[in-house]
Amino acid sequence: MELYVNSNWTQCYGPSYIAEAIAWSENGNHATTYTMGATAAEADSKLLGALRDLKLMPQQAERSSRSVL
Repeated sequence: MELYVNSNWTQCYGPSYIAEAIAWSENGNHATTYTMGATAAEADSKLLGALRDLKLMPQQAERSSRSVL
């Protein structure tokens, strides 16, 4: 599985910011995970926390422009 996280994907929609991560599997399946926050930083932080909870990212990982697992 490959996981792509890009801080440039965080966009403002109405009064909220939405951050997203996309995962692709070897057999062609994919999933997109979204989080919302009052600011872009909050949405990004929530997304990283959710990915850590799902054990898709290490606990101490820093966000880069693209992360692949």
